[in-house]
Amino acid sequence: MGVIRIPFDEVRLHLKNVLLAYGCPEDKADKTAHEMTRNSLEGVYTHGINRFVRLVRNIEDGILKPEQNPVIVSGSGAIMRVDGQLGLGVPNAWFCMGEAIRLAGQYGIGLVALKNTNHWMRAATYGYQACDAGMAAVCFTNTIPNMPTWGAVDSRIGNNPLVLAFPRKGGHLITDMAMSQFSYGALELARLRGRQMEIDAGFDMDGNLTKDPDSVIRSQRILPTGYWKGAALSFMLDIFAGALSEGNTVSGVGKLEGDEHGVSQVFLAIDYKKMVPEETAASIVEQAVLDLLASKKAEGTRRIIYTGELAEEYREENSRNGIPVDERVWEEIMALKA
Repeated sequence: MGVIRIPFDEVRLHLKNVLLAYGCPEDKADKTAHEMTRNSLEGVYTHGINRFVRLVRNIEDGILKPEQNPVIVSGSGAIMRVDGQLGLGVPNAWFCMGEAIRLAGQYGIGLVALKNTNHWMRAATYGYQACDAGMAAVCFTNTIPNMPTWGAVDSRIGNNPLVLAFPRKGGHLITDMAMSQFSYGALELARLRGRQMEIDAGFDMDGNLTKDPDSVIRSQRILPTGYWKGAALSFMLDIFAGALSEGNTVSGVGKLEGDEHGVSQVFLAIDYKKMVPEETAASIVEQAVLDLLASKKAEGTRRIIYTGELAEEYREENSRNGIPVDERVWEEIMALKA
């Protein structure tokens, strides 16, 4: 088994047809299939095609309800609370960031807290959504308990992804990071390819730090980013997500039966042009990017990049050559009804 290359439209259409066969309304099937295919197109394979079979299994298990729509529960001024009703994570999150953008256009800032939703796939998607609308963004989600707090053995916090995004004409600045040194998706991809991680990723069953992805997946003791700092940040993101949405914290998600579902998310959009002239902000950003790229490279460093720069390069390469997909993953997808 190896890696095959498949054109974007072929992947997207097949994923959409599978979702339609599993009862997804066409607009939701189209949006979910498009974004998951786009994730792989832009090099985020762990939250693209590789995760599709798991999404379908969640539908089969009844913990993901594709026919459900997000419902606005309450709102006042620039803030809003939404119930995702366990619907598809991508359309739910897209709706909420859209509402945050709308509120920011009116008030300068918009905050939407979402409860009772499912995995939003690639967190950066909603940062790009805001940037394309000319706004900066901060958004984050909680997860199942999948990481021990610093000094602990059992997992009681999540790797809770966080996105910071700022628009830029030469390429948006996007930081999309989990609170773990590596996401579980990255570990699964490395295991699939028979590779070790570049640096320690977590602990093995004996409590030793290891670069071996399989050992970390089996122990469920992934390493927090920045050790105790990442653990503390994970916990506070969880507190904000759960409390602002009146939804589940990581602890609550962990008490639900089955795969991860019922998570809480927060979407913040900022219309910074109401604070400073757009040209002034653009100049400040560009100067910072140019200064960063002028950094002196350490020995062994091929190039210096700004955060989010590689996505466009992956997009160009994979648009030209086809999206790389592990044959085993594609065979599993092709075996699903469509």
